[in-house]
Amino acid sequence: MKIQQIRREKDEYIDMLLMADPQKEMIESYLDKSEMFALINGGDVCTVCVVELLKNRKCELKNIVTRKEDRGKGYAKYMIRHVCEHYGNRCDTMYAGTGNRKKTLEFLGKCGFVNSHIVANYYPEHYTEPVYEGGVRLTDKIYLKKQLDSEINVKKVVDLALEAGRILLKNGAEIFRVDETMTRICKRFHVEYVDTFILSHAIFISAENGMEEAYTKVKQVPLSSSDLEIVAEVNELSREIAEGLVSIEEAMVRLTSIENMPKKSGYFQVLAAGVGSGCFGYLLGATAMESLVAACIGCLLYIWVLAAKKLQMSKMIVNIVGGVIITALAILAYLLPLPGNVELSGMIIGSIMPLVPGLAFVNAIRDIADSDFLSGTVRMIDALLVFVYIAVGVGVTLSAYNNLGGGLML
Repeated sequence: MKIQQIRREKDEYIDMLLMADPQKEMIESYLDKSEMFALINGGDVCTVCVVELLKNRKCELKNIVTRKEDRGKGYAKYMIRHVCEHYGNRCDTMYAGTGNRKKTLEFLGKCGFVNSHIVANYYPEHYTEPVYEGGVRLTDKIYLKKQLDSEINVKKVVDLALEAGRILLKNGAEIFRVDETMTRICKRFHVEYVDTFILSHAIFISAENGMEEAYTKVKQVPLSSSDLEIVAEVNELSREIAEGLVSIEEAMVRLTSIENMPKKSGYFQVLAAGVGSGCFGYLLGATAMESLVAACIGCLLYIWVLAAKKLQMSKMIVNIVGGVIITALAILAYLLPLPGNVELSGMIIGSIMPLVPGLAFVNAIRDIADSDFLSGTVRMIDALLVFVYIAVGVGVTLSAYNNLGGGLML
C-alpha cells in the first residue's frame, strides 16, 4: 500500500470523484489548481483525495472518496493523516467542507477536525441540481478545521529518526545503514530539508521546517557490543514507516519495545560460544579432539564474559583476562592425558573466537570503503585494540608458563 501524488491526467479520476461531489463542473473548477493524491493497494486505486492550497498558510480538503468495495478499511483516514503530514510544513490549518450528514461529520471528527463555520444556502446556489446525501437534501455547507502544528511535527520526526539511528549504531549497524534509515524516516514524514553527520560514536542531525527554522540534535552513542537481531528489527520497522503503515507515535513505542527486547538466556549464549569455538577451531585446522577442548574452553570463557558485562568491567580487562583464561585452560588440557596428540595452537585458536570483534572489523572496512574514513578508522582502532588485549592475555600466560616450566614447552 502506498500513496502517490497525481500530477498529470487528473481527469481520469473524475468518475471516482463524482461519488463524493455530484457536479462535474464543480470538480473541474478546483481540480487544476489543486493537488491530487491516490492510495494504491495491489495496483488498484482505492482512495483519491484533492487538496487546494489557500492563502495565509491555509489549505482545504476539497474531495476525498474511497471505492465502494474498499470502504470500511481505514483507507480514507490513512489518506487524511498523510495529507496532513504532507502540508504540515507549509500550512497551519486544513479546512474541510461537507453537508450536514452525521456520518461524515463524525468521520472528520475522528480525524481531528473541529467545527469552524457554516456557509448558508451553499448547495442550492452552487449546484444546478439538488444534492442529496443519505436521503437528505443538502443546503448549508459546514466547514471544519484541523490545526496541523508543523513545528511540533518536525521535532517529533527528528526525535524519531535520531532514536532509530542511535539504536542501530549502538548495536553494530554500518554508518551508511544508519544514515539511510534516518533519511528514509524524515522523507516519509515530509521533512525534506535534513542533513545527517554520523560517526561511530555520535549522531548529528539537522532539519528545517520550511520556515527557515532549523532543529539540530546531537546524540552520543558509546561503542558497545553488537546485536544483529535488534538491527534487523529496526530495519523492518523503518520499511514499515516508509510504506506509511506506522505513525510517529506508534514508531516511538515500537523502538522502545525493540531496544528492550529480552536478550538470549545466559545458557544459550554460553552454549553458542562453545559451539562457535569448536567449529571455528576445526575449520582453522584443529583436530577433532582439539576442537572439542576448544568448545569446552569457549563455554567457560563466556561465563567470564557474561559476569564481566554484568559488573560493567572495561573492555580491556574483559579481553586480557579472557586471553589468560583461554591459555590457562588450554595448558591444563595439554597436560592432561587426552587421547590423540593435542597442540596448544589448535585449542587456543578456536577458543579465542568468541572474543574476536569480527563484525566490528568488517564494518570498519565497509565504512572506509564507503568513504566514511573517520568512523571506519575509529572502529578499526577499537577492533585492533581488542586483538592486542587478547594477545597480551595469551602471551603473558604462555610466557609465565614457559618461565615456570624451565622452557620445556615450545
